[in-house]
Amino acid sequence: MCAPRVVACLSVTNPTESPSTMKIGVDHGLGCYADKLPEDERTQTIIPDQFRHEIATAFNLRGRGLIVLTSCSHRGVINAIKQARATSGINKVHAVIGGFHLAPYKEDYVRDTVAAIKDMDIDYVIPLHCTGEPFYETAKAEMPNKLIRSYTGTRFVFNA
Repeated sequence: MCAPRVVACLSVTNPTESPSTMKIGVDHGLGCYADKLPEDERTQTIIPDQFRHEIATAFNLRGRGLIVLTSCSHRGVINAIKQARATSGINKVHAVIGGFHLAPYKEDYVRDTVAAIKDMDIDYVIPLHCTGEPFYETAKAEMPNKLIRSYTGTRFVFNA
């Protein structure tokens, strides 16, 4: 059996603003180091959290396509998938696994995300922790043969 090859460790970018904020400075070992931020944000005490630190990883499973592992997708699971495709040069996505961070969003945004994933013709969609039940229920109705429910301890094996 051949092991999948890592084709992209990527930082997900999206120009939309974040609904979260973060405090500048370090308190008891936690926080944000101002010298690591863009110059225009260094002197502020609170700034929008742009989730610049958020990453996703993509593996190319030979003959199947990309397996995209997202973190919490604060910048959008669709953006993570698009970035993985662009960075790797591989268009086919075999699976997307991770938190899609859709729990706090309205129904129309969730429906649009499901529609975009469906249009990408991904073989397996495996939403985790912060995705939310509205996504799962909508995806189950729209692409029941592609959606896989995952729980703590679930193990996935993808073969080339």
